[in-house]
Amino acid sequence: MLETIQTKINSLQNGKKLILGSGIKGDEMQKLIALCENLQSEGIIKILKHQQDVQSSKKISDSIIIEKI
Repeated sequence: MLETIQTKINSLQNGKKLILGSGIKGDEMQKLIALCENLQSEGIIKILKHQQDVQSSKKISDSIIIEKI
C-alpha cells in the first residue's frame, strides 16, 4: 500500500493537495505518517493537517492532508 501512495505523491503536480486516510488501517496509517514525515524532511511535500482520532485515547492518526512542493 505504501508503494501505491508513494506513486500517487510522486505523480502530483506542485501545489496540488492530497487527502490520505480513507480505508487505511491503523498500523498502515502510522507507516504512512512516517513516510510523509520523511518526505517532508526531504522537501518533497508539506504536511498541511494531521488529523487524529478524537475518540481514541492513543491519539492514532486517521487522516493526513499533504501538499506537493
